[in-house]
Amino acid sequence: MKKFREFLVTLYFYFIATVYIVFYGGFVLLRSFLMRDKEEARRYVLKEIKKFGRRAFGWLFSKVIVEGEENIPKDRNFIVVANHQSLMDIPLILGFVATGAFIAKEELRKIPGVNWYIKYLNGVFLDRKNPRKAVKALREAIEKLRNGVTFIVFPEGTRSPNGEMLPFKKDSLMIAMRTGVLVLPVSIWGTYHLIPKNHWVFTPGKVFLRIHKPVNPREFSKEEELRKYVEGVIKKGVEELKERWSE
Repeated sequence: MKKFREFLVTLYFYFIATVYIVFYGGFVLLRSFLMRDKEEARRYVLKEIKKFGRRAFGWLFSKVIVEGEENIPKDRNFIVVANHQSLMDIPLILGFVATGAFIAKEELRKIPGVNWYIKYLNGVFLDRKNPRKAVKALREAIEKLRNGVTFIVFPEGTRSPNGEMLPFKKDSLMIAMRTGVLVLPVSIWGTYHLIPKNHWVFTPGKVFLRIHKPVNPREFSKEEELRKYVEGVIKKGVEELKERWSE
């Protein structure tokens, strides 16, 4: 009976998410394009993206528990750095932390609806198979950071196969060191249990999100020091959230 309920929830989620992203998402972008005040239009789109992030968990009948919202920087851009447990980490951050840009894998460029919003949010597509294009994409991200764009980064480079944190990739926080933009560490626990990597059926449940205090890259002499420090902050948060989740 439980598996049947999960199957129904999964079908419901995929249907409503697809309709929402492709059709309603298209309407939102079209409406914003027709608005005369471009700043108001952008605020409208970002508000709708935030709504989508929050509603996604409602569609899964899942509760999100957030800690540390007061740590989100106001009136300036920053880099959200989080562990990566599940495909639901993206709507989680968009809905509860920041509607920022992503350094997205090249394959997402071909997905209608998703690619529209990656581009709208000033995201960058990264082709890991082509080193020259990858370097160009990172330079583009650095330039956008310097121009005030907020970015969202998953330094593990891929989703965790078991929910536990993977080591951060070398130079994964180089864009922070190059620009001096504040790093906002975020710990996630519970999205893995909603939908593990390489699975397609959802299991409703609780998700915990802890937003840590911002970190200034200028206080570190090299990228490795910054990366190790941020990794330690996030890992400790993940371990503490895991204990709360299992209570």
